[in-house]
Amino acid sequence: MDLEFDLCPGYPMSDNVANISVYKTNWRTSIPVLRYVIGVCFIMGVTSLWNYDIAYLTAVLGLGYLAPGAKPLTFKQGVKFVITLLIMTGAAIIFSAVFLDYPIVFMPLLLLALLWFYYTDKIMGMVKIFLLISIIMIPFVSIESTAIGSYVAVNLAINALMAITLTQIIFLVFPWSDADEAFAKIQQAAPKQSRRDRFTYAVNIVIILTPILLLFYLFNLSSSILVLIFVAILSMSPALANPKVGMVMIIANILGGIVAIVGYKLLSAIPNFTFMILLVLSIGLIFASRIFSSHKLGPVFASGFSTFLLILGTVMSSDAEAGEKVWPRVIQIAMAVTYVVVAFRILSYFENRKKKKAL
Repeated sequence: MDLEFDLCPGYPMSDNVANISVYKTNWRTSIPVLRYVIGVCFIMGVTSLWNYDIAYLTAVLGLGYLAPGAKPLTFKQGVKFVITLLIMTGAAIIFSAVFLDYPIVFMPLLLLALLWFYYTDKIMGMVKIFLLISIIMIPFVSIESTAIGSYVAVNLAINALMAITLTQIIFLVFPWSDADEAFAKIQQAAPKQSRRDRFTYAVNIVIILTPILLLFYLFNLSSSILVLIFVAILSMSPALANPKVGMVMIIANILGGIVAIVGYKLLSAIPNFTFMILLVLSIGLIFASRIFSSHKLGPVFASGFSTFLLILGTVMSSDAEAGEKVWPRVIQIAMAVTYVVVAFRILSYFENRKKKKAL
């Protein structure tokens, strides 16, 4: 932020006159933040007007393409991603149709697929998140009916296409700049895991996911599938093994849920499209100030903002009983985050104990 001091050029300032500072924003350094916040508002606006099924996922998944250090996709990358997603969703539909009625076969195969998925470093970034959602969501919503699984698969593909298209439009308005390079360098400087570390990491995540997957399968909890997806995505962050990071993650997600409740109450009082966009813009700027800072917990606040968009989107796209669902959704997500943090902590404790014994 540049500071200009002279209010009246050409006229000397008297010593008795108080100095007044005029702040001038360097908009070039603000491009990543503006792209992130205005991009989310743009996606929320388009998806709200179109109002297609599970449209609330578009804004949440679009955040990954606007995150710090995220580069615009080339046309080739976009097409490759959509084709990969179509192949994976198709495979998930076939897998569900063939094995879903045979739990002794279905569950081990699903766990093996997830083990490979978390282990591999050939799939990166948002592609991995989209595919993870497909692998988990389609089989479990197919428990009630294979037709529902196919329907969800089609809508996931639509959400993927919309997320890519809308975020790349935002990059045309706010192109990649020098301010983005600093975030990109931080990502590139992150140390790469060895094969052994990746395998241990994948096994730990499968151990964490197994009780939840069994619970959802045995009791057919497809109505709470978002909780399962949240657990799966959060499990991708090994940093949650750190108790301090885990605690901040819990607080950030609960905060995001509470802000979503406040936002929903305000929108209930003022059901206006423009007001909704301004509300998301204001809250986005608050979260983005942390997300795009040098603070090491920036990604944690990104998770909190995702929670805000997810809850606000689900209740806005729901029926007249949406107000009754908002608190249960916040509680469910808080429980999911807490479970992942505690599970990581327990696994970390036993690993450290094992290492001490080995010494």
